[in-house]
Amino acid sequence: MGRLAVSLTLVALLSLFAAACGSAARPAAQTPASSRPVDAPRPASPSVRDGGAGGVTVGAVWVGIQDRELVFRLTLDTHSVDLSRFDVAANTVLRDASGREFQAAGWEDERRDSHHRAGKLRFPVPDNLSGQISLVVRNLAGVPERVLSFEVRT
Repeated sequence: MGRLAVSLTLVALLSLFAAACGSAARPAAQTPASSRPVDAPRPASPSVRDGGAGGVTVGAVWVGIQDRELVFRLTLDTHSVDLSRFDVAANTVLRDASGREFQAAGWEDERRDSHHRAGKLRFPVPDNLSGQISLVVRNLAGVPERVLSFEVRT
């Protein structure tokens, strides 16, 4: 019985010590200023999807401003077209409320296969980020232009 009592006491003390160390206040992790989201206007609805013309459905989610660029997550889905060769960055522009167009600054594939593509699309931030902001996807599956619009609140 003596050994059991000593063992239980040691286990209890170690548990208390571990709990005390685990709950000690730790400083919050700092996010570098360049990757921290900037307080910027947000769209009324953060995601849009087109009607699937040409057998391809395009969807976009407004991610926000990261590293001084406006970022969207774009998805392309089909069961009839080969999407693996489609150059997303070269065929997608950002159109602001005044009609000005901005070329993509970059595309990062998250998923790349012949029927399902997904990734992050980056653009320079327009001076006027209010009103209707649109992603224009051109020349995909025989469709000259698809427009995915976000209504941005100021």
